[in-house]
Amino acid sequence: MTTPQGAPQHAPPGRTAPAPAGHAPPGHPVPVYSSVRHAVGSATDSFVPLVAPLVPPGERLLGVVDLELSDLIRRVPRRHRPRKDGVLRVLFLLADLVGVVVELLEEAVFGLARTVRRLVRGRGLSGGWQSQAGRFAIAVLTGTEATPAFDNHDLLVVVTDRRILLAAEGRGQRIVRLGEVPREHLRRVELRLTAVSGRADAHFADGSRAALEVRARDAAALEALGRGAVPPPAAR
Repeated sequence: MTTPQGAPQHAPPGRTAPAPAGHAPPGHPVPVYSSVRHAVGSATDSFVPLVAPLVPPGERLLGVVDLELSDLIRRVPRRHRPRKDGVLRVLFLLADLVGVVVELLEEAVFGLARTVRRLVRGRGLSGGWQSQAGRFAIAVLTGTEATPAFDNHDLLVVVTDRRILLAAEGRGQRIVRLGEVPREHLRRVELRLTAVSGRADAHFADGSRAALEVRARDAAALEALGRGAVPPPAAR
């Protein structure tokens, strides 16, 4: 994903040419797109100050989009789950044993409904769990220390001029990093919005695909960031 360079622009004498898309006039900061936060009592309605610690000096933040991994993508199968370490590991193991029973019951109750929805809306994940889209989905679903059941769907896509970071908002306005996607892995974002669905598909370089759910107001920004363009700041 590279920011396209516009052709030189010329203006009549005494007038300043407008800056190309994605660029700011000299002396002005480049605008950064951010989804509007919906946290009750938040100190800011922008994610930019919160994700700033994830972006080191010399790396330029282009945008932050708040979305969800589609619920058409089921919980990560056990053989593909990364091991969770730490002081709560024993609790995770106990929860995992309980989770076996819960998942069997869930599949029995919701499996048929999920299958019907896939027939209507298409598969949520193509290419398998070992594909680029699969590893992306695992990073999101694995979640944080607060989501040991591997069913986290909340996602902040943090796009810089060098990479794509995956994060989530935790307790106390704390941003937790979930993973990273090399820029060359994401080929494009395809919007498939309808009156009843905010679906967008992330297409990866190996041909795999993962379904996302994005708000209508953020859809164009997500598509633009997916092709390396810098969208205008979100309207407040």
